[in-house]
Amino acid sequence: MSFTESFAHTAAAVVELGADAAALAALGDDDLVTAHALLTSHRQSVDLYAAWLSAEIAKRSSRDAGPSGLAQSRGFGSAESFLQSVAPVSRAEATQLIAAGTLMAATDTLWEGALSRALVSGALSVPAAEAIRRGLAAVAETSPASDLAAECERLISRVSATSLDELRREARTARDRLDEAGIARREKERRDNRYLKRWVRDDGMYQGAFLLDPEAGLHVFTALDAIMAPRRGVRFVDATAQAEAEGLIADPRSNDQLLADALVDIVRLAVDADPGTLFGARRPAVRVVVTEQTLAGAGGHGFLEGDAQPVSRESIDRFVCDVGMIGIKFDGRRQILDLGRTQRLFGQPQRLAISVRDGGCLFPYCTKPPSACEVHHIVKWKHGGRTDTRDGVLLCRHHHMLLHNNHWRILRRDSGRESQYWLRPPRSQDPARVPLALHSKSPLMRELARIE
Repeated sequence: MSFTESFAHTAAAVVELGADAAALAALGDDDLVTAHALLTSHRQSVDLYAAWLSAEIAKRSSRDAGPSGLAQSRGFGSAESFLQSVAPVSRAEATQLIAAGTLMAATDTLWEGALSRALVSGALSVPAAEAIRRGLAAVAETSPASDLAAECERLISRVSATSLDELRREARTARDRLDEAGIARREKERRDNRYLKRWVRDDGMYQGAFLLDPEAGLHVFTALDAIMAPRRGVRFVDATAQAEAEGLIADPRSNDQLLADALVDIVRLAVDADPGTLFGARRPAVRVVVTEQTLAGAGGHGFLEGDAQPVSRESIDRFVCDVGMIGIKFDGRRQILDLGRTQRLFGQPQRLAISVRDGGCLFPYCTKPPSACEVHHIVKWKHGGRTDTRDGVLLCRHHHMLLHNNHWRILRRDSGRESQYWLRPPRSQDPARVPLALHSKSPLMRELARIE
C-alpha cells in the first residue's frame, strides 16, 4: 500500500468511527483504544504532509529570495511567522514541522537518511524525529558517521517502547556518548544559566522564579519530595513516622501551600543553625553513580542518581572528596549480590543498589524517580520470596498498587549473561498474557549494556 493509499484508508476508517462524541462514547473499551490508535496513525500521516508543505514554504522564503520570497512578500519576516498565520500552531511547532520536512529532503548523511526513511514509513512521528534530530545534530559535525548512524538506529528502535519525554532524554544521552569531551562544557553551561529572581507584587505578595542546574535542583527537589512523601502515597513502616505521615495527609493545606511553608521552614532552619550543623533526621541525598572502570581511569563520566544528564570527571572527584563512596558489586547479569532471606524489608544499602540499577519506576512509560518509588518483591514474602536485590524492583506507589490489586506480575528471566525483567498483564488486559520487557531507566545501566 502506497503512502497516499494508506492516508486515504485511515481517513475513511476515522470517518466511520462516528460523527460526534456520543458515537465514540458508545464504543467498547477495546474498540475505543483501537480507534485512538487509528487516529494517531492518521494524525502522523497528516503531520507528514504538513512537514513537507512547511519545508517547501521555508524553501521559498529563504534569505536568498529576499523581499520576493513567499513569507516576506506576504508581509512576514520568517517562514515560521507565516506558518503561524495560516495554521493554528505555535512558533515551536512551526519550527519543528520545517525541520522535519527539511530533514526528509536531506539524505546526505547516514543518520539523516535513517531518520527520513523512518518518518516516511510511519515508524516515527514528527515530534519523535525532532527529539532524535535535536539530540544528535549538536555533535553531527564532530562524530564519526558510522557512530552517528548506529545511535540514530538505536533511538529509532526505542520509539515504540518509550515515551516522547524519555526519548528526548535518551537522545541527549546518545549525544553525550558521542561527545564525552563536551560533557564538562555543557555541565558548566547549565550551571551558568542558573538564577533566582524575586519581586514584590502590587498586592503585597512576594513572588519568585528559579532555574537550577541538575545537581542543585536535585538537592532542592529531594528535600521537598521527602517532606511531601506521605501525600505521594509512600508508605512508612516505623510507627512514629506513620503517625507523622497521617497527620500530614489530614492537614487541610493544599500541596502547593505545604511546599511553600516547607521552603520557608528550611530557610529558617538554615538561618538559625550554627555553622556546620546538620539539621533534620536525614540529609537529602544527591548521589553520583559511576563505574569502577571510570574511577580507575583519568577521564570518563558518571550520572546523578535520578537524572539522565551526565556529570563530568571533575564533578565525580568532587563528590568522592566530599562524601566518599559506596561500592556496589554487580555480577555478570548486572545484578547486585544479595543478603539472603534474613529480613522482611529491603534495607537502605539494598534500596540504594536497586535504585542505581533501575533508575526509577520500571513500569513502561512511567517517569517517577527512585525517590518516589517503593521496592516490590517479585515473589511475595509469604510465598517464600527472598529479600534479595535481584528479586526486588522499583515501582512507584501507583504501579505498585496496580500490581497487587489488578493481578499484574513481574517476572525475572536469566539467560546467558543477562537478567531481564518482564511485566505479565492480567487476562483482563491481554487474554494471552504476553510478557512485556521492562527496561532500566538508569542511563548508567544502559551504558553498561551497550559496552558489554
